[in-house]
Amino acid sequence: MKLRLDLMLPAMLIATAGIDLAMAETSLTSPGHASHACQSPAGVDPAARAAAEQRILAEGYSEISALTKGCDNAWRALALADGDPVTLLVTPQGTVLAE
Repeated sequence: MKLRLDLMLPAMLIATAGIDLAMAETSLTSPGHASHACQSPAGVDPAARAAAEQRILAEGYSEISALTKGCDNAWRALALADGDPVTLLVTPQGTVLAE
């Protein structure tokens, strides 16, 4: 199967936009959560970000992009597994899961 790089970037952007919209919709429509909405800290710890990236690479994934930390302290990223794009979750305990 030939990988179409010209289609990968738009697909990744669409995938991440869907995640952002779903998270925003959940926080806006959940009763009682408006005042408890997750507030991102002023900055993300660069060491924690590097640790999450290293865990993803150690599991055999490559080309990590869109690495972000969620309100649940889990990291989410897009990466490649054998040339195929996957969405990953790195739990606060350091476990890497494909979503």
